[in-house]
Amino acid sequence: MIKSSFTSCVLVSEENDHAIIIEPEKRGKYVVCFDPLDGSSNIDCLASIGTIFAVYRKETVDEPSEKDALRSGRDIVAAGYALYGSATMLVLSTGQGVNCFMLDPAIGEFILVDRDVKIKKKGKIYSLNEGYAAHFYPDVTEYLKKKKFPEDGSSPYGGRYVGSMVADVHRTLVYGGIFLYPANIKSPKGKLRLLYECNPMAFIMEQAGGMATTGAVNVLDIKPDSIHQRVPVVLGSPDDVQEYISIFKKYSK
Repeated sequence: MIKSSFTSCVLVSEENDHAIIIEPEKRGKYVVCFDPLDGSSNIDCLASIGTIFAVYRKETVDEPSEKDALRSGRDIVAAGYALYGSATMLVLSTGQGVNCFMLDPAIGEFILVDRDVKIKKKGKIYSLNEGYAAHFYPDVTEYLKKKKFPEDGSSPYGGRYVGSMVADVHRTLVYGGIFLYPANIKSPKGKLRLLYECNPMAFIMEQAGGMATTGAVNVLDIKPDSIHQRVPVVLGSPDDVQEYISIFKKYSK
């Protein structure tokens, strides 16, 4: 579909080891990085899955190549995701805030249902795979302890985890809170891919007033060195992410 739209010249997909270079007669000016089916391990149990994408404008007049996709998230011109849940929703940003469109199957069109979505400053939900707790670094262990056993007498955070990034990030956007897929002893570089998972979600979060970090740096500031590069990611409500960063910094010293 992207090839036949005559809009793009380089495609990076999670399903392909190398970038797809579009044939000259169908080329356009955009580079598209996408995860065509995120959360696919959930298909058999009918949990929500989705598609994630980021779009860049090709900046050089050279022959299109994989290098055209190795850009920081600050260069994104549009990003978003489709969520295939109890309804089909497209969440999109072109750099002027975040808009949500719901598919109306009766007319086959996406209808704008939420304009200029903003995430809450602070939430009440944390989201990560606690099955990896034995491999967590101490910053994550301490942050979790604070959420479960608050020392200031406030209510503990609720834990929610689908295991489909689109579903977990969308819930974080709508309800506020924090989503974590941090580095751990088994995956010291993190697990999620920068180009077509972390960058698009970080772009959406920042456009909605949230934050996205590796702990050390903003996700969107990373200059990738390979198209399937993995990074740790923590994103969501700004106050929640800021609290995680302060704990991360304490341990990174």
